[in-house]
Amino acid sequence: MSTGERTRLVRKRKVRPYQGRGAIYAWLRAQHAAIVALGSSRPCLWAELVLDMVEDQVVDGNGARPSAHNVRMTWPRVCRDAEAEAASPKRKRTFPSRISPEWRPTIVPPPPIRHVAQPPSAPASHPYAGNAASPVDDDMTPEGQAELDKIARILAEHDRKKFGF
Repeated sequence: MSTGERTRLVRKRKVRPYQGRGAIYAWLRAQHAAIVALGSSRPCLWAELVLDMVEDQVVDGNGARPSAHNVRMTWPRVCRDAEAEAASPKRKRTFPSRISPEWRPTIVPPPPIRHVAQPPSAPASHPYAGNAASPVDDDMTPEGQAELDKIARILAEHDRKKFGF
């Protein structure tokens, strides 16, 4: 029987390349659904698939005609990858033109306001003139608070020298 009289086992489909995979893999992946539908009921399934591949000008990694053994050994990898792709959730892209005009982004509430403890009231002339102590912050370490008190005393002395009181 010549190839002209033979009917194809699977319909010809567009084959897209898969990174790191050969032409046999890509062809089997494109025909995956049709081959699964055929099942293993045909005794010479792989040989017939090779004939379809030859018609579609598929070659192996060496540029030679694919063999039934190559096709049979590649098939489990194709099935594994197709099942993994089907099991992974597909993110459907939403184009901006398809978003509802009433849609608004979720508004995140601002963080709560922290209140810093206020120092005891000082004379109105300078906030630190009476005790030269800085405001107390509950989150500050003792070393940091001591440094802040030192800076407050220096500023208070500087103001007294500048204004003469």
